Amino acid sequence: MPRNVTVHASKRVRKRIGIPKKAVQKNADMALIKGLSHKESTGRLRKYFDYLYLSHRKGTDIKMYGGYVYIFTHKDLLTVFPIPNHHTDAVLKAVKRKGTDANSCV
Repeated sequence: MPRNVTVHASKRVRKRIGIPKKAVQKNADMALIKGLSHKESTGRLRKYFDYLYLSHRKGTDIKMYGGYVYIFTHKDLLTVFPIPNHHTDAVLKAVKRKGTDANSCV
């Protein structure tokens, strides 16, 4: 579970996802637990994870959950942004392989 949600991440979650301030921590917890990780991806999606990791040097754990990319560092949420549309098919395939609910990641 995330120990801390940064002020920046809290603002981004509230603005981009549209959830209230009190729900930000729970949303970050769910993303960390149920989100799609690098090792569960293949092909184009794995390359996108690599790109995100290299472009966000502080992020040690990147998850995809609910149609958004969550960037964590040592379980602290740093920022959130939407998954690009051209990667949604790859995310759906990875979620199907993982065996979780498709709505939780896209």
